[in-house]
Amino acid sequence: MSLLDAWARWDSKKAPYVFDGDRSVLKPEVANRALLTWTSWSEAYGAPDFCAPGDARLHLGLLPQPFFGDLRNASIYVLLLNPGLSADDYYAEYEVPAYREAIRSNLRQEPGAEPGSFLFLDPRFGWHAGFHWWNRKLSSVIQKIALAKNTSLAEARALLATKIASIEMVPYHSATFKDSGRWVERLESAKLAREFVRDFVLPRARAGEAIIIATRQVSAWNLPQHPGVVVYSPGESRAAHLTPDSRGGRAILRHLGVSE
Repeated sequence: MSLLDAWARWDSKKAPYVFDGDRSVLKPEVANRALLTWTSWSEAYGAPDFCAPGDARLHLGLLPQPFFGDLRNASIYVLLLNPGLSADDYYAEYEVPAYREAIRSNLRQEPGAEPGSFLFLDPRFGWHAGFHWWNRKLSSVIQKIALAKNTSLAEARALLATKIASIEMVPYHSATFKDSGRWVERLESAKLAREFVRDFVLPRARAGEAIIIATRQVSAWNLPQHPGVVVYSPGESRAAHLTPDSRGGRAILRHLGVSE
């Protein structure tokens, strides 16, 4: 089963939110050590260790985020490690129905549906830390696009949102990632992410239809050298910049026909 089919069929009705193929690895007996399941905003903010520095637990009370964007039709693929964690993640999912449904809609990726857009470049969710992170990371690239195409920043951001997609190696939130359970090696969701990149995205990059920018966990993605593939060095991975003076940002601008 492919990455998109597997997540479209996944049942997300009840926490802990664990992908079916990961259940044998993310077992309850490791819950106190590496996993956490809060199931409401009040439970999260009332916890004694809410927003604890260096929290490396996987938060299974939040919906997984294995990818964002229209994965079938995007042409810029940014490869990452896992979704981060901010104080507003629990509030967003448990108190804002439109946000929660947007996450679920992204997971379904229904063929034939209205063309998708990258959720964290959607101004409706501009209050969320995910929008702040992505918009800040891409703001200079968006400005370049706006100038080149003589359009507004909002229109340039909307254009980029239809072209870009992100794929996480591990789909579960954590404030800090530590591979204490060998998640990258053992999780079925991580295996499906790698296979999707290998079998669908990489052939498109080789054909000149797409570009790949591997910013995190780059060795695990196992990507070849190719003009359409940008693999960050360890030094680049620490900040994972996508500014116009970064290799990833330059690749995005070239791909969109915008001079650097």
